[in-house]
Amino acid sequence: MKVDPRFAELYEAEWATVYRAAFVLCRDRGLAEDAAQEAFARALARWRRLRGESWAAAWITTTALNAARRSLRRRTDAPVVAPDAGDPGMEESMDLWRGIGKLPRRQQEAVVLHYVADLTVGDTAAAMGCEEGTVKAHLFRAREALRGQLGGERVG
Repeated sequence: MKVDPRFAELYEAEWATVYRAAFVLCRDRGLAEDAAQEAFARALARWRRLRGESWAAAWITTTALNAARRSLRRRTDAPVVAPDAGDPGMEESMDLWRGIGKLPRRQQEAVVLHYVADLTVGDTAAAMGCEEGTVKAHLFRAREALRGQLGGERVG
């Protein structure tokens, strides 16, 4: 099967971002890789509809997040991630990710898509199926909640 060069370019440009977004959600490298692969496979199957669309990368990222979420629901054991005691910044980073994990699902999605996957507010809204104002509200509430959890430090 010959792959459209535009799909190959999109894959090369977005793979790391899609994988990273899925990893942030599930904190498991294997699940994140599977989710990213599933998302790109679905994108390839729908390439005629997706090609040339400005929101294709956002669609793929959202598809990967949904796949990661489905995998997590099927799992009975939660991934364990322990901070490296030798890295003083790691504990703060882990606190931040734990805090993100405590946010409501839509706030988590907004944070991951906007800050981790580096999507614009408009693309985040398209990926989440809501208005830009709703995304901004989710991001604001998430930052406020994280600020409270992290002891008033500036977040975002």
